[in-house]
Amino acid sequence: MQQSAKPSMSWLLKYLKPVRGRLLLLLILLLASTGAQLVNPQIVQRFIDTAAANGIVSSLLVLAGIYLVFAVLNQILTVAISYLGNDVSWRATNQLRGDLLKHCLRLDMRFHNLKTPGEMIERIDGDVTNMSNFFAMFIIKVIGSFVLLAGILGYMFTINWPIASVMTLFTLASIGAMVFIRNLGVTSSKDERGASAALFGLIEERIAGIEDVQANGNVPYVMNRFYRSMRNVFLKGRKAWMLRVIPWNTTVVLFAIAVTAVLMLGVHYFLTDQISLGTLFLIYQYTQMLNDPIEQLGDQVQEFQKAKSGMLRSQELLASRTEIMEGTQTALPDGALGLEFDHVHFSYNPDKPVLHDITFTVRPGERLGIIGRTGSGKSSLSRVLLRLYNINSGTVRVGGIDIRDLKLEALYRRVGMVTQDVQLFDGTLRDNLTLFDGSISDDYILGTTERLGLKQWIDSQPEGLDTHLKAGGASLSAGEAQLFALTRVFLTQPSLVILDEPSSRLDAATEAMLQSAVDQLMQNCTGIVIAHRLSTLEQVDHIMVLGDGRILEFGEREVLAKDPTSHYAQLLITGREEDLA
Repeated sequence: MQQSAKPSMSWLLKYLKPVRGRLLLLLILLLASTGAQLVNPQIVQRFIDTAAANGIVSSLLVLAGIYLVFAVLNQILTVAISYLGNDVSWRATNQLRGDLLKHCLRLDMRFHNLKTPGEMIERIDGDVTNMSNFFAMFIIKVIGSFVLLAGILGYMFTINWPIASVMTLFTLASIGAMVFIRNLGVTSSKDERGASAALFGLIEERIAGIEDVQANGNVPYVMNRFYRSMRNVFLKGRKAWMLRVIPWNTTVVLFAIAVTAVLMLGVHYFLTDQISLGTLFLIYQYTQMLNDPIEQLGDQVQEFQKAKSGMLRSQELLASRTEIMEGTQTALPDGALGLEFDHVHFSYNPDKPVLHDITFTVRPGERLGIIGRTGSGKSSLSRVLLRLYNINSGTVRVGGIDIRDLKLEALYRRVGMVTQDVQLFDGTLRDNLTLFDGSISDDYILGTTERLGLKQWIDSQPEGLDTHLKAGGASLSAGEAQLFALTRVFLTQPSLVILDEPSSRLDAATEAMLQSAVDQLMQNCTGIVIAHRLSTLEQVDHIMVLGDGRILEFGEREVLAKDPTSHYAQLLITGREEDLA
């Protein structure tokens, strides 16, 4: 969705407002630097004229000293402007990066299923990096360039108005050309950013699947995809660059014409004794200086095109809206929470329903075991319960309250979930177990891990709970990771727990230990156990068998086990646990 420059600028001011004090100081420094640049050629003019008139040496030394002071001052101001400009840039763009990341974390899973992590990194960081120069220096350099231009032209009109008129025409023509073609490369720059995001997405996807790539001999295919993606980045980048430099090339041609005209006029006036040698040098110096702000404006037009493409892409991302609308209720009943699905229909895609008319009830404190073949809808039940997706129709109630009426924080505070995949974050063991919640005491952490059988592993770590873990979980075995995830959930003291295939990665001994811990920790909450192994369901109260998104069977576990015609009993008799895979 294309957006105009005006809303982009008003959106930009939101991020520049917190650094307005630094921007003001930056502007003052830039004006001081501009003044120093204007003064130096005038000092040189007086030096040349004094020397040509056989002036006294002391006067020349004073002029040389003054020139040196202004030159040093200008260098100091240049360093200060560069430092402050980058400081403003990072402060403003980091705030934007934070807003983009926070917004993405709040978007629903339908959005994230369409985006690779590599692409999102490029959208959150790469696009914003292209805007950093715009945040730091665009407005300041544009203002500074116009002030310098005004100073040069204004002073030149006091010296020689025909030459000043030529310089003014060149300036107006250059600025007019840049304004006219300022958006020429925006669309191509946006396409370049899109191609770069696709490349990063490809790299991230292939690295994440490196085991499959190597095991199946797919390295040549991956490299072919990589080279094609790189070529796409190159072609789109070249096109964008060629369009972005057109304003700069235009000013180069105009400047060559202007310098030629000014020098011819200057030499003419010098030969006819209408100006001094120092004044001729001043005209030449100011003509050269005139090109600097024009070039800066040309460079900033290029930066504007890159920045605007980044702004448009960032605005598109911020304009994405989640389908999950929060409710207003923040309170759930105390104690274990009941669960009710009332005629629930759900699909990831409109043309492919996943859940069909799902209706069941779990009373507070009960445990429900859910079994079914892969693709039967087991995990989808947990996803809609946690509001990772919206249901198509029907109602899901927790504690007797429609989950759509609850604030998400209130739902997640009381409902916990243990999945097969455990995510570890770069931080201490304590931080990973508590998810950076400093209110959970070490005694409670160690007590919970001891009941779960994880304390021995913690004690074996060099620094205990202070041991630093790397992101990704490479330091944990499959069994340890599952116990780790279970500990993490139960430390929050949930009232409803979903165990999604909790023992699928465990050996028999670890599974037995896990089952014992689960029995203890689930005494005061309601449990939903999604299982591959029938042994995991020995302690549940009810069994629900799913098939093709429908409830094939629901009832008390003992009753179904004794009924030889039930699906559950057939699985127990044949021991064909592979039917659940």
